[in-house]
Amino acid sequence: MTDPTSSILVRWRSHFTHWREWELNPIVIKELRQAVRSWAVTGMLLLFLTVLFITSLTFLVTQSFEVEANLQLGGSMFSAFMVILAGASVFFIPLYVGVRVAAERQENNPDLLYVSTLSPARIIRGKFFCGAYMALLFFSACMPFMAFTNLLRGVDLPTVFFILFYLFLVVCAANMIAIFFACLPMSRPFKILLAIYGFFQSFGLLLPLVRVSLELMSSGVGAMMSGRDFWIGTLSFVGIGLAITGLFFVMSVALISPPSANRALPVRIYLTIVWLLGGLSSCCWVARTGNPEPIFAWTLPTFVVMMLALLVTISNSDQLSLRVRRGIPQSGLKRALAFVFFNGAAGGLIWVATILAATFFLTQGVLLAFPKSGAVPSESGHWSATSTAYAFAYALMALLIHRKFLSRRPPKLAGVIAVLLAGAWAVAPSIVLFFLNQLSWKSVEGLQLGNIFNVFSLRDDAQQPYHLYFAFGWLLVMIVANAKWFLRQVKSFQPLNRSQPPPVIGETTASSK
Repeated sequence: MTDPTSSILVRWRSHFTHWREWELNPIVIKELRQAVRSWAVTGMLLLFLTVLFITSLTFLVTQSFEVEANLQLGGSMFSAFMVILAGASVFFIPLYVGVRVAAERQENNPDLLYVSTLSPARIIRGKFFCGAYMALLFFSACMPFMAFTNLLRGVDLPTVFFILFYLFLVVCAANMIAIFFACLPMSRPFKILLAIYGFFQSFGLLLPLVRVSLELMSSGVGAMMSGRDFWIGTLSFVGIGLAITGLFFVMSVALISPPSANRALPVRIYLTIVWLLGGLSSCCWVARTGNPEPIFAWTLPTFVVMMLALLVTISNSDQLSLRVRRGIPQSGLKRALAFVFFNGAAGGLIWVATILAATFFLTQGVLLAFPKSGAVPSESGHWSATSTAYAFAYALMALLIHRKFLSRRPPKLAGVIAVLLAGAWAVAPSIVLFFLNQLSWKSVEGLQLGNIFNVFSLRDDAQQPYHLYFAFGWLLVMIVANAKWFLRQVKSFQPLNRSQPPPVIGETTASSK
């Protein structure tokens, strides 16, 4: 008999045999080497340190002229350092990382995104780690100044470290969002406009970030750490931040993956898991507080994300690549599940519809079980059901138009058609009323069947059912019109027949000769 201790040691030895072959992500090494050589990073860091030094010197010199000691000097200095750190991190680091990724995303730039054998996930992970390392560089440069404020009183060390941790998570999430937008397949002028828009949007992120940090500093984090509610709120915030960062990560990986890859699989699986965990957390908060309001923190983001997912879904190609078909399972039940999560518009429609339907019924059930809220289940569910039916009707109509008239165009045109249909249907009544000289705010608030935006602006609530009946009637017509296409997609979702080898490129047949 063998000694169990020796067998465990053998397994551990074999596990760490190749530890010398482990290496850091090459993208991180490449990006950090270029950042060190870049005058933009070096100059920004030197400017950052100079501003911090001048600010601290100004506070100390001003205090030297005061007769009485300022017991809140440390808190005032910490607030100033925090604003400088948040501004430098939010404005510079995401912009630098996004510009670097956008420059490599151009087709005329044969960089790592096009010629490397690294996986797309490893490339995006390396870009994200580079942004995190740069954030750590700026935070470590500011750390001595912030720790010095504790010696002047007015702020405690737990508050300093907690606020720095909070700022660091926000900066990392902003870096990941910048990477995602840089990976979008757009031309250089559009990316420049997007970078300018992101720069101005950073002000919208910076103001609430500074406000929350000041509230945490004034309330005293160290005194709140003994309470259970503080840790529940902190873990909820960290969980939401990680979920958002992970979502943009899987979407960025899908954007730079080759067209033959199963791009939809990781994104749909991730969204489904986050949706389940979010629903479970919201239900726990509702059961704990007895207030149904937390359920809307899960319902509304789910509705928005699924509407965007619907546009992406109908932009998928109907033809599956050989690489995707090799992954289709042989079992009927597994194949049915794979049909929902794999590439393809038909399965994606079922996936979106299932999540939206489950969200709707669960939300209505919570509102019925906890009727303390002012929201009536029928009223709160009306706009979601009607707008969802309109969105699916637009999507199916766009698929029908693309398939019948624009089949030679790229599949992503179907998503553009759906947006144009919604916009045209919303603008057309106003144009007609304008030429009839009857356009007014009251006419905009009147009943306009087929206009999804009119659902939220109706003046008379008694007209809401007309929208509901029209939306579901139109949706039923579109389902019938796309039934043959849907059944054809289900029938063609079969695993690749491995007994027949794929044709060799360049090989000619006798008939072609």
